[in-house]
Amino acid sequence: MNSPLLPHLLGLSAGAVHRRLAPDAPLMTSGLVSIDNDGDLTIIDRLTRLHWVPNEAGSEVQRLLLDEASAGELRWSDFDHVAGDRDHLERILSGALRTGQQGVNVLVYGPPGTGKTEFCRTLAARLQAPLYVVGESDAAGDEPSRHERIQELRLAQGLLAGDRRSLLLFDEMEDLLSRQGELLAALLGSRRVSARSAEGSKVFMNRLLEQTPVPILWTSNAARSTSPVLLRRMMFALELRQPPPKVRERIWTRQLAQHGIKASPEDARALAREFDVTPGVASGVTAAAGVGGGTVADVRRGVRGLARVLSGDAPPSQRTPDNYDPALIRADMDPVQLADRLAASGARHFSMCLQGPPGTGKSAYARYLAGRLGLEVVQKRASDLMSMWVGGTETNIADAFAEARDAEAFLVFDEADSLLADRRLAERHWEVSQVNEMLTWMESHPFPVACTTNFGERLDPATLRRFTFKIALDYLSSEQARAAFRVYFGTEPPAEIAGLRTLTPGDFPVVLRRAEILGCLRNPEAVTAMLRAECEAKPRFLRSIGF
Repeated sequence: MNSPLLPHLLGLSAGAVHRRLAPDAPLMTSGLVSIDNDGDLTIIDRLTRLHWVPNEAGSEVQRLLLDEASAGELRWSDFDHVAGDRDHLERILSGALRTGQQGVNVLVYGPPGTGKTEFCRTLAARLQAPLYVVGESDAAGDEPSRHERIQELRLAQGLLAGDRRSLLLFDEMEDLLSRQGELLAALLGSRRVSARSAEGSKVFMNRLLEQTPVPILWTSNAARSTSPVLLRRMMFALELRQPPPKVRERIWTRQLAQHGIKASPEDARALAREFDVTPGVASGVTAAAGVGGGTVADVRRGVRGLARVLSGDAPPSQRTPDNYDPALIRADMDPVQLADRLAASGARHFSMCLQGPPGTGKSAYARYLAGRLGLEVVQKRASDLMSMWVGGTETNIADAFAEARDAEAFLVFDEADSLLADRRLAERHWEVSQVNEMLTWMESHPFPVACTTNFGERLDPATLRRFTFKIALDYLSSEQARAAFRVYFGTEPPAEIAGLRTLTPGDFPVVLRRAEILGCLRNPEAVTAMLRAECEAKPRFLRSIGF
């Protein structure tokens, strides 16, 4: 600051002004004033609020300079799927507030819409601590720059330095701890930014985090893009994932009621199981339907639209058919007896490989077994996990196991031959690393894992000894085919059914739908002809010979 006018305006000596504007002076460290690289002095815009406040309102200065977060809509129980980490974080912050510990920084990260900001609000309410948001807008209500957000953070730290009951919330930490946000703003012409100011000083940020007198909750949609140097300054990191169906059902029930949409418990349960969407999506679509005086059908339409934008045209989650009967599965191990024994033992740490022709009931049996064990299902297809980026598939595999672990769910991998392919035939290094990733997680995962495949012969030989149970499924026996006919069509089967050697349980619901549409559901001969057509349409699939 080289201006000769300022000392005269303030009635101070040049030395006094220089000392008070030194980088470590209280006026500068407070965040009230900053000096850029050109020597220009800037006063934080937020101070203009005090100009309009009556003199007698001096006791409200802190309230005027800080913005307190609004109350959250989610409940503590809505985060039961991360209960262990959630409760541990509560203890950390409770102790920090009690002792006045400095340098307490907590990272809450995860995909957009998983409730990161809502979690911070809910956590603050549970701790009975005011939560102040930092730098969400500038004085004009526009998007703040990185520099302005740093100033506001420093101001909030200074104002709350002696307060042992408050928390700070810094949303979208990538704005401050990475270059992308500021550079994008510069490209859009919001203001001129130097490369150094956009990137920031890691040393400066390290000190800002290490010396913060107030616990700070940082949220991020892309924490892995943040510098590891800064991440190491976090005292704890909580990853918020997609909540399991039970938690989603509670959220749907509350959102539907809150927005005046008539719905039964079955409606909320169906939405939770059919749509694997975040709490943010649930809140948005129910609010939209409520404004329009809509129904559950409108909510469902809204979910489909947003889900298509967010994740593409992914198929809805599969569910076990209402008339599912495990006795209609033909396997080299009694599936009903196995389910009975696992349910009786309470075993959770096991894995299984289900191999056989399409339609033999591999995925359906895994979901049935999960129901017998009282577990939710996290189901992943290989195509959901395969990534075009190096290391992306391995990361997705690890995330799938973490999601199932957090939800204490039964993890099912469909098309597992793509993830566990024979490494001896690998042509690229990532084909080996993804198999290694799968095997490593399978051995340490504390909950059940099932892999299904139509091509057991393609699996890496080393994977077979990793599975606790290896089950080969095959086409229905004659007796099972007749039993399936009775279950689906409610009548005795024609004798010809016994001669159809490649029937699977999956053929019957397909033919049932076709017969209903064509109006020949009560015609056993016509139904049998349709089943025969299903058998004739199948490729020459090699019969399973087991493992």
